Amino acid sequence: MTAPSQPDLGPVLPESDEPGTPGLPFHERTLPAPSFGTRISFRTRLTFALIAVAVIPLAVFGLLLVAAERLPDPVSTVPRLLLLFVALVALIAVLGAYLLAADLTGPLRAIAAAVDRVSAGDLSTPISVGGDDELSRLAESHNRLAGALERRNRELGRILAAIEHASPRDGVEFLVGRASEDARAAFGMIEAIILLVDPGTINEEETIPGEARPVRAELRAGDERLGLIVGHLPATRAWEPADQNLLELFAAEIGVAVRNAQLFQRVTAQNAQLLELDAAKDDFLRGVSHNLQTPLTSIRAFAEQLRDERDDRRLSIITEQAERLSRMVRQLLTVTRLESGALRPQAEVLGLAPRVRRAWEALAVSGVTFRIDDRSGGWLAVADADQLDQVLWALLDNAVKYGRREPVTVEIAVDEALGRLNLTIIDHGPGVAERDRARLFDRFARGTGTNAEDGSGLGLYVSRELCRAMNGDLVAEPLRLGSGAVFTVALPGEAPLES
Repeated sequence: MTAPSQPDLGPVLPESDEPGTPGLPFHERTLPAPSFGTRISFRTRLTFALIAVAVIPLAVFGLLLVAAERLPDPVSTVPRLLLLFVALVALIAVLGAYLLAADLTGPLRAIAAAVDRVSAGDLSTPISVGGDDELSRLAESHNRLAGALERRNRELGRILAAIEHASPRDGVEFLVGRASEDARAAFGMIEAIILLVDPGTINEEETIPGEARPVRAELRAGDERLGLIVGHLPATRAWEPADQNLLELFAAEIGVAVRNAQLFQRVTAQNAQLLELDAAKDDFLRGVSHNLQTPLTSIRAFAEQLRDERDDRRLSIITEQAERLSRMVRQLLTVTRLESGALRPQAEVLGLAPRVRRAWEALAVSGVTFRIDDRSGGWLAVADADQLDQVLWALLDNAVKYGRREPVTVEIAVDEALGRLNLTIIDHGPGVAERDRARLFDRFARGTGTNAEDGSGLGLYVSRELCRAMNGDLVAEPLRLGSGAVFTVALPGEAPLES
C-alpha cells in the first residue's frame, strides 16, 4: 500500500534523554531561568510603570520648588526653573516611555517570535513569561499547543512509517499483529489490539476518572466495516478530538491494508487453482491427442485403401474428414508442446520456393489458380523443415478456404537490412476485417462471419508460435487494394555465397 503524503505539521523532532535539550518532548523541556524582570507579572510591571510616570515628574517639580526658595532672588529665578523643569520632564517622559515600551512589549515580542517559529515548524523553544496574568496564561497556552502539536507530529510520523511498511504479501495475521504494536508505540497506549469482527458487537467502555482511558476506532475499507482497534491510555494522558482523528486515520489505512491483504490471498489462491486447472487441461489435451492419433491414422489408411479398390464418394468424405480431424489433433498436440516448452525447432538451411510448392501440392487443391513470385535471389531460410511445412500448410489452406477459391499468390522477398526472408501469402477473397486483425492470433479465435465448423481456431495461433520459435514471426498485413487476406511469414535468412 502506498503511504499518503505527510501533512506539513513541522519536523518530527527526535526524543532525547538529555534534559534541557531540544530533542526532549516539548512538555519535558527545561525552560530558561527567568531574569528578575520576567519574574514579575506583566500586570504588576505595568502598574509600577504608570505610577512611576505619574510620580517622578511631581517629585522633580517639588525638588525644584524647594531649591528655588533657598535662592537669593526667587522671583527672577522661578521662570527659568520652570522652563528647566519642563525640559527635564519632557526628557524623563521620552526616556521613560522608551524604557516602558521596551519592557512591556518584550513578552509580546517573545510570544510573537515563538508563534512565528512554530508556524515555520520549529518547536524547540518554549515561551517563558513570569507571573500569573493574561500574558503568562497566553504563554502557557502556546506552550501546551506547541507540545500537543509536536506530540501529534511524532504520532503522525510513526503512523506513516507503519503504513509505509504494510504490504499485502505479509498476510492478514502479520499485518494485524504489527499494527497493534504500531498503535501502542504511536499513541502511547498501555495496550492495543485489533479485532477483525463487526464493530457493532463490541460495546464501548465507560471512561472512569483515575483509571486507564479506553479508546477505539473502526477499521474501514470504503463503506465496509472490517474490524476495530481498541486500546487503553494512561489516566493522565490527554485525549482530544485531534488525537481521535489521528487514530481513525491510522485505523482507516490499516483497514485498507487488511482488505488488500485479504484480496491478495484470495487472488493468490485463485491463481494457484488456475495453474492446477491449466496443468490438468494440458495433460488432458496431451493424452487425448496421443490417443486419437492412432485410430485416426487407421481410419484414414483403410478408407484410402477401400477408395482405391472402388470408387465411392462416401469413402472420399471419410478420408477428408479423418484428415481434417487429424489436423485438429495435431494442432492441439502442438499447442500443449509449445506451452510446456517441449517443442524445440531444429534449424536447417532450406529454399522457400520449393517448400511452398510441395506444401501446395500436398493440399491437392483443384480449380484454384496458384502462383509463386520468387524474388529471393539465392537467399535461403533458416528454419525447422517440419514446423515450416505445418505453417505453410495452415496458411495455404486458410487462403483457399476463406479466399472463396479465388487465385492464391505467394511472394518471397528479401529484407537485407534485417537479414530476413519475407514470405507473403495473398488470397483474393473478402479479406480480414480491421477489427479482427488484433485478435486473429489468439487461441480459439475466428474472424467475423465464421462459425465453429470452419476450424478449431488454433491454426493461426499455432503458426505464429511456431514462427516465433524459429526466431521469426507471422503477421496479418493491412488490406491491399484488389486483394483479400495477406499474411507474411518472416524468417532468418542466409545470403548466397559470393563467387
